[in-house]
Amino acid sequence: MSGAEPLPGTRVTIPLTAREGDVAVVRVIAAPRRDMVRGGRLGEPLQSFAEALLVDVAVGGRLVLPGAWVEREVLERGTALEPVPVAAADLRPPAVIVGTPERATLHWGETTWPLDLGGAVAIPSAARPRSHPLSRLRRLVLVALGRRPEIALTLWQAEDFEIPWHDVRLLPHAGRWFELAQVPPGTRYADAERLHGVGRARPRA
Repeated sequence: MSGAEPLPGTRVTIPLTAREGDVAVVRVIAAPRRDMVRGGRLGEPLQSFAEALLVDVAVGGRLVLPGAWVEREVLERGTALEPVPVAAADLRPPAVIVGTPERATLHWGETTWPLDLGGAVAIPSAARPRSHPLSRLRRLVLVALGRRPEIALTLWQAEDFEIPWHDVRLLPHAGRWFELAQVPPGTRYADAERLHGVGRARPRA
């Protein structure tokens, strides 16, 4: 599946373990360079993912990762399925933290929230924006399924947030960062776009 940008709705299965039938379904939501460019360019928070793909991941018909930035090898190494349409509500980019500990900001897609840590908290490299190779995506799916004993990784996620974590999901206390960033509980991505006037809510020129 190399070459042209894969279309939204493109799907593949990836194995979670060596057990037969233990697979996840990865669906392409967007290719940033084609689907998320506004005014001829990608927003600054998205530039780290220009070469990545935004996907969601389901297992047994249940959505377990509503948003993940992945490397293209995930599609290339997966087994193709029939495509499934993507709706506007499916666009839910993961949250990432960028900047230095003194001047850090939390980005959820193109939205930007204040996050003043004042140098008091060192942001580990695990929280830095980067796309997931197949090996790490597989581990994250297993964690999201509650199958932590099968891997050496932990995941924290707040049930009242729609926000799908990115590398932040590797950190046990990342929820506190959303409080510091003043992200209202229950905020959904479309609401965040409207609040910040970005993405699909960006004023038309």
